[in-house]
Amino acid sequence: MITTEEVVCATGGILLNGDMKIAFCGVSHDSRHIKPGELFVALRGPRFDGHEFVLEAIEKGAKGALVEYWPANVNIFELHRAISIVKVPNTYKALRDLASYWRRRLDATVVGITGSSGKTTTKEFLATLLEGQGVYKNPGNWNNLIGVPLSILNAPPETKFLVLELATNQPGEIPTLTELVDPDVAVLLGVNPAHLEGFSSFEDYFAEKLAIFSSSKGALVYPFDREEIRVWVEENASSRPRKSFGFEEGADFRAREITLSPEGTHFLLETQGKTHELTLPLLGRHFVWDFLAAISAASFLVPEWEALLERVPSLKTLPRRCELKEGPGFWVLDDTYNANPASLKAGTEVVSALRDKFKRLVAVLGPMKELGDETDFWHRKAGEELASVFDLVFVTGEEARGMVEASTEKIRYFEDKEDLFEALKRELREGDLVYVKASRAVGLDELVDKLMESVGG
Repeated sequence: MITTEEVVCATGGILLNGDMKIAFCGVSHDSRHIKPGELFVALRGPRFDGHEFVLEAIEKGAKGALVEYWPANVNIFELHRAISIVKVPNTYKALRDLASYWRRRLDATVVGITGSSGKTTTKEFLATLLEGQGVYKNPGNWNNLIGVPLSILNAPPETKFLVLELATNQPGEIPTLTELVDPDVAVLLGVNPAHLEGFSSFEDYFAEKLAIFSSSKGALVYPFDREEIRVWVEENASSRPRKSFGFEEGADFRAREITLSPEGTHFLLETQGKTHELTLPLLGRHFVWDFLAAISAASFLVPEWEALLERVPSLKTLPRRCELKEGPGFWVLDDTYNANPASLKAGTEVVSALRDKFKRLVAVLGPMKELGDETDFWHRKAGEELASVFDLVFVTGEEARGMVEASTEKIRYFEDKEDLFEALKRELREGDLVYVKASRAVGLDELVDKLMESVGG
C-alpha cells in the first residue's frame, strides 16, 4: 500500500483535502473500474477530462484523487476528511513520478520487453514460466505511457519478478518507459514495420526500439538472427551480460526442426550443449520465437531454469492470436488481435504449414493501420503474397485496397463488412480453413464471433 504522504513526496503535490496517513491499495485512471480503497488519477486527453469523474470515483470507494485542479462538481466543504485530494501541475507526469518511486521501493527483479510484435505473448510466456515465484505482469496490454506506470503501481509489495511489456507509436516513448522501468533484464524481440505513422522513417523507429538497450544498464536478451541488432549489441554492449535467441546456428537459445500440426508447434531447443524436445500448445514459428526470448530472460532470473521447461504445455497467450476455432464443418484461425506486415506474414506461414489438413484456404483481411506513408506499399506486397497461399481472399477497409490492386481475381474487395460476411457465408464449404486478420480498430473479431454463431445454425 502507498500512503498519501508518499504520493505528495513522490509527485511534489499539494494536499488539498484528507490526511497524510491515508493509504491506497492500488491506483486507477478509470472511474468505471475503480476499486474501493484505490487512488484515482484524473488524466486529461483530447476527448476526455478525468476531473469530471472524480466524484464518481469517490462514490465508488476511491480513497483519494490526484488532480490538476479542484473538480467543479466536488464540494470541498462536503468532502469527507478521509478522502485525500492531491494537486499537481501535470497528472501524467505525476503518475510516472509516483510509479518511479514505487519501482524503487519494490524489491523485485524487473524485465522490460519490447519489439514490433510478440510483446504480450512473450510477457505471458515468461509470467507463466515464473508462476508461483512472486511474478506480476502488465494486465492485458497496459504497455504505454499510462499502462506501464499503472502496472508498476499495482504490483504488490511482495513482488519478486515484475514483467513489463513496453510499446510505442511515437518518438521518445521507449526511452521514457525504459528510464521509468529501469529493467534488470531488457528484451528486444525484433524491429519490423509497425506503428510507423508517428515516425519520420523506419530508421527512426528502429532507434526508438533499440532505446530499451541504450537507455538501460542491465542484462540484454536479443535476437541473434537480426544482424543489425546483433551488430549493435556486439559494438555497444559487449561488456554487459547478454543472451541471444533465434533459429540460426550461433544463438545461445536456438530452435530447430520446427513443425506444425493442429495440436501445436513441435521443435527442438538447443542450448548449452543440450537438446530438449518441446511442443508449444500454440500454432506458429513466431510463438517459438517468443518462447525463446522468454526462456532466455528466465535463464537470468532462475538458476535452475531448465526445470521451467515442464511448464511449456501450459503456455498460452491472450485470445485471438492465431487461435484455432472449430466451426460447423469448417475451422477459423482467429488472428484478429492486431496486424502489421510481420504478424501477417507469421500468420500466413501458419496457414501454409497446415495446408494439407484442410480442403481450401480462405482469408478474410482488413487494413494494417499506423503504417504512415508506407501503407499502400505494404498492402500491395501483402496482396501478392496472399494470392500465392490462399484459394480465396476477402478484403475490407479503405487502406487495404492495395491488396486487391496488386493481385488476382482470387481477391475480392467489400466496402461493407456486412456484405463481406454474407458473401463469406455463401462461399464457405466443409473442410475450409478461414484465416481472419486485421488491425484491432477494424473489428473483425466481431465478424469471427458472428460467423461461429450463425453459420450452420
